[in-house]
Amino acid sequence: EKQRRARRRDKEEHKARLARLCRECPRINRFLIENLEVMNGVQGRPASFTQLHAILELQAYRLAFWKTASDEINYRRFFDINELAGLRMENDRVFEATHRFVFGLMEDGGIDGLRIDHVDGLYDPRGYLEKLHRRARGGRPVYIIAEKILAAHERLREDWPVHGTTGHDFANLVNGLFTDPAGERALNLAYHRFLGHKSDFDEELYAAKRRIVTVEMAGELNVLANQLNRISELNPVTRDFTLNSLRNALIEVVACFPVYRTYVSATPVHPEDRKYINWAIVQAKRRSAVIETGVFDFLESVLSLDIVKDIASGYPKSVLDFVMHFQQYTSPVMAKGLEDTALYRYHRLVSLNEVGSDPRRFSVSVNAFHYLNQERLKNWPHAMLATSTHDSKRSEDVRARINVLSEIPHEFQTRLRRWRFINRRHKRYIDKRPAPSRNDEYLLYQTLLGSWPLRAPDEQGLEEYRRRIGEYMLKAAREAKLLTSWSYTNEEYEQALLDFTAAVLSSSVNNPFLDDFVPFAESVAPFGLYNSLAQCLLKFTAPGMPDVYQGNELFEFSLTDPDNRRQVDYERRRILLGDLAALEDLPAAELAPAVRVLLDDMADGRSKLYLTLRALNLRRRYRTQFQSGDYIPLAVNGERADHVCAFARSVEGTAVLTVVPRLIRGFCPDRQPLGPVWSDTWLEIPDSLPQRRYRNELDGQSLPVQRFGDRTGIPLAAMLAHFPVALLTGAAEPAASP
Repeated sequence: EKQRRARRRDKEEHKARLARLCRECPRINRFLIENLEVMNGVQGRPASFTQLHAILELQAYRLAFWKTASDEINYRRFFDINELAGLRMENDRVFEATHRFVFGLMEDGGIDGLRIDHVDGLYDPRGYLEKLHRRARGGRPVYIIAEKILAAHERLREDWPVHGTTGHDFANLVNGLFTDPAGERALNLAYHRFLGHKSDFDEELYAAKRRIVTVEMAGELNVLANQLNRISELNPVTRDFTLNSLRNALIEVVACFPVYRTYVSATPVHPEDRKYINWAIVQAKRRSAVIETGVFDFLESVLSLDIVKDIASGYPKSVLDFVMHFQQYTSPVMAKGLEDTALYRYHRLVSLNEVGSDPRRFSVSVNAFHYLNQERLKNWPHAMLATSTHDSKRSEDVRARINVLSEIPHEFQTRLRRWRFINRRHKRYIDKRPAPSRNDEYLLYQTLLGSWPLRAPDEQGLEEYRRRIGEYMLKAAREAKLLTSWSYTNEEYEQALLDFTAAVLSSSVNNPFLDDFVPFAESVAPFGLYNSLAQCLLKFTAPGMPDVYQGNELFEFSLTDPDNRRQVDYERRRILLGDLAALEDLPAAELAPAVRVLLDDMADGRSKLYLTLRALNLRRRYRTQFQSGDYIPLAVNGERADHVCAFARSVEGTAVLTVVPRLIRGFCPDRQPLGPVWSDTWLEIPDSLPQRRYRNELDGQSLPVQRFGDRTGIPLAAMLAHFPVALLTGAAEPAASP
C-alpha cells in the first residue's frame, strides 16, 4: 500500500511538472507528442517512471539553458535586456555625471523642458524628480513631464515636482469615448465563439506576470527572496519561514500587484500605497492555497513598514532597502507582463489594448470624459495630451477605425465566420493543432481592418503591406509568449504564421477572402476617419498640452515599433501645409465650400492637417482660454444628443467651444455626418457664455444663438454643415455707453 501511494505521488508530481514545462516551453509539448510511442510504451507496455523521467529531464535542460541568463543576473537590468545595466540615479555622483550634457543644454537655452522616460524604474522616483527640478531650474522655470503609466483607479502623486504625465492616460480616455458600450456583450460573444472557449483578461494578466517573474526576471526575484530571507531571520517569530516559501510568496504578490509600483520610502506610508499592498496580499492568499498565510502577513508587514515599530528611532536599513528594491522590481514586471505579454494574448477589441490601458474598461461615457478633464485642469493643467507615441501598440488612426467594430459587432461576427471558413485551407497542422492559432487569426483580421490602406494598393504597395503585416504578426506572437517567444523561437509555428498572412493577402485572382474583406474594410474606413478628426480636435482643446507624434499630422496607419519608426515624408507635409495656409485668408463665403472639398478625398489626409493647423493657430490666439480658462461641459438636446461631446473653454466673457460627433455609424451608414443627419439636435449655450453669435473657425460661418423654449442654443445641422467637427469662438457684447 505504501508503494502504491508512493507511485501515485510520483505520478502526480510528474504530471504537474509536465504540465508546467509544457506551458513554459511549447517545444517540450511538441517533443512529447512526437514521441508518444515512448510515452505509451513499446508494443503496448506502459512507459516506466524511469523512461518518463528521462524524457522530462532531456527537455528540461533545454528550458533551463535559456532560463540561466535571467536566473543568474545579480545586477539591475533595463527590463529583461541583459546587455543594458541600470544606473543608480540615487547616487549623487552618478546623477551629475549622467546629466551633465542635458544640464549644459538647458543652461545654454538649447532646451526648455524634459520628458522623463520609465520614471517608475528608478529607486526613488520622487527623490529623483526633486533633485532634477532643483538642478535643472537654474533660476528659471522648466517644463518637466514624467512617463508614468497610471491604472484606471490611480492618480498621479500630487507631491511630484512635474507638470503631469506624457499623455498615455489621455490617449486611453479619449479612445474610450468612441467605443460603443452597447457592443460589448456581442463582441465578447464573437471573440469567445471564434476561439472556441472563454478568455478572461484577469487570468491572462496574472499568468503573463507570473511568467515574467519566474522566467525573464527570475534573477532579480532571487535577489529579493534572499534579502527577505535575511530580514525574516532577524526575528525569532519569522525565522522559520524557508527561503522557498518566501520566494513563492513574492511570486504571488508581484503577479497580483494592481499597479506598476508603490512609493514607500522613509516617510510614513501613503494610504494609497497601503491600499495597493493590501490588495495584492489578499489576492495572493486567495490564489495560493499551499503557502502558509503567515508568510504573506509577514511580507505585508515588511512592504508597509509595519514591521518597524518606531520609524523615528531608525529602523533596520535592510527593511527599507528591500522595500525600495521590491518597488523597483514590480514596475518592469507590470510593464513586461501587461504591455508586452497580456495585451498580445487578449484580443476582444484590440483598439483597447494600449500602453496604460485596461482592456476590461470597454468604453468611456461623455460625463466621465468631462469629469476627468476637469480633474486634470484642477491638478495638472499643463500635462501632456497624446493620442500616439513611440510606444503605442497602434497609431491613433488605427484605433479610431477598429473602434467602429463596437458599433457593428454582429456584422463583424458574421464576417469572422466567413473569413475563417475561407482561409482554413491556408492553415497547416503542428502538433495536431492548426497553425496559426485561432487567437492569432482573430488578431490578424482586426489588424487588417485597422491598417488597410485608404487607397487600393498596387502590386508593389500590396507587397510592402504584406511585409509589414507579417513582421507585426511575428512580433505579436513572440510577445504573447504562448507558441513562440523572443528567447525560445518556434520556427515551425512562425513560418506557418507568416505563410498564412501572406496567403490571405495574396494578389491572386482566386482570393475570395480579399474579395469579401476589402468592401467591408472600405465601408468601415470613413467612420474611422471621422473618429480620428474628433479625437484630434479634443486633444487640441482639452485641458493640457497637445502632442503630435511624428507623421500623425496626416492619417497614419502604423502599428507598433518598428513600424511606427519609419521615415516620415515631411516634404509632402510641407507642400500640403502650404496649400492649406491659403485657406486662412479666404472670406467666409469661399471658405465653407473650400473646406467641404477636403472631405471629398479624405485619403490624402488634408482634412486632418487642416484641423491641426486651425486648432493650433486658435490656441495661439486664445492662449489664456486654453492655459487657464474654465472647462464647462455643454449639454446637447435632441434625437442625436447621445452622439455628441461638447465643452467650452471660457475666460472673462470670451469662449471657445468644441463640438465633436461620436458613435455615428448607426444613423448615417451611407452618408457623411453633416447637416440634415443631425435632425433636431442642438447645442445648449448656458447663460455664463456669450449669448448672441459664434463664429465657426473651421468653415468661417457665423452662427446666431437661437431660442429653444426657455433655453438658448445652436442647431448642430448648422455648425456641422460643412465639416464633421466644429470649433466655435464667441465673445460677450461690450456694455452700452452710458
